[in-house]
Amino acid sequence: MKKIISIMLLIATFFVWYGCEEGRLNYIDNLAPAPAPVTLDAVTSKPGGAVIKYKIPNDRNLLGVKAVYIRNGELCETKASLYVDSLIVEGFGDTQPKEVKLYSVGKNGKLSEPLSVQVMPLTPSVFSAQIDMESGFGGVIVALSANLSKANLALVLMIDTLKTGDWIPLQTFYTQSTSMKFSRRGLKPEEQQFALYIRDRWNNKSDTLFKDLIPIAEEKIPKDKFKNAKLTGDSFAEAENNSRYRLENIWDVVDASSGYREIFANQFSSPMPQQFTIDLGRKVGISRFQLLPRSTDERYSGSYPRTFQLWGSTNPPIDGSYNNWFLLGEWSVSKPSGYGEGGAVGTITAEDLDYFNTRQEYELIVSDQVTDPYQTISYLRFRTTSTFTTYGTEAKTGQVIIGEITLWGQLRDEE
Repeated sequence: MKKIISIMLLIATFFVWYGCEEGRLNYIDNLAPAPAPVTLDAVTSKPGGAVIKYKIPNDRNLLGVKAVYIRNGELCETKASLYVDSLIVEGFGDTQPKEVKLYSVGKNGKLSEPLSVQVMPLTPSVFSAQIDMESGFGGVIVALSANLSKANLALVLMIDTLKTGDWIPLQTFYTQSTSMKFSRRGLKPEEQQFALYIRDRWNNKSDTLFKDLIPIAEEKIPKDKFKNAKLTGDSFAEAENNSRYRLENIWDVVDASSGYREIFANQFSSPMPQQFTIDLGRKVGISRFQLLPRSTDERYSGSYPRTFQLWGSTNPPIDGSYNNWFLLGEWSVSKPSGYGEGGAVGTITAEDLDYFNTRQEYELIVSDQVTDPYQTISYLRFRTTSTFTTYGTEAKTGQVIIGEITLWGQLRDEE
């Protein structure tokens, strides 16, 4: 009985395979001639490439269109299905004219006669974008600007620790932002030689920028003496009157790589703008700070601060006024892919999420409004001027949610 069943299964399998194979052979006609060539419709230049629009032939044997061209010394192909009328050739490292040959491709693999098309790439983004670097607290600041096409670029930072001309890769930053700043921390406060260049995904490289820089000394400010100053006018009353959302959660020593973190969340009836005050428990000078959101929510939305200020004092009045306070800086949450019209959040990219979750660092800098952001303080006031919910509205009340705040700078208890 088992032998009969095995034979029947074998026969059934043969017919299933044979039927599929027969269908495939009937679908692909090896005797069909090559399809007719495409006809050119338009060529639109773009940075490092071009968009070629064409008209396909009316041929049942047509599978798609293939472009063949030389890119940076290598033979390359770009393919498109028969359901689209254009393809992109890109990755060229200069603006010289390029010959691209377009072929209609049959389902049987046969190629039409080529249609030769000349394209004139615009300046590749790797050369038109601008880079710079400068000393920063604990390291160097790398800046990209004028990436107008929002190309996917890598900023390669190198260091020559021995000053012998042997450059060692220090860190590579990736972005599609029009303009963006990155920081490399953890470097000694001594003069060092740095180099920076841009690379795209086709390995085109910009000229290299060289600079001798001295990272500015700083250290992480200990949180062991932080406490809620509870000044008049501060908005620290917990949401739902639940102590789980207390202000102290934002300095409970949770780092960016952790999973779920306790948060500060105040009441929805809190006034806007609003503030809370941290007694730092020691004298410090602040150089930069990091904010972390709640672990899973408020991604460019909800009650997370969108625009905010830091104020400092060594002797704050108990009445909650801004006497004896001085502005340390004001910031808004960046979005690498950019905001839309009127500040609309729009599409959130993977780079946006990475920045929001782990790279929200804010440096204190000298400006017309802030002439000395590094002066000694022992109290820090965080003032939220808008959240993602209240931004662009006339809301008089609103909730604020923050996961963690971390400060860097100098300890000045001896003063």
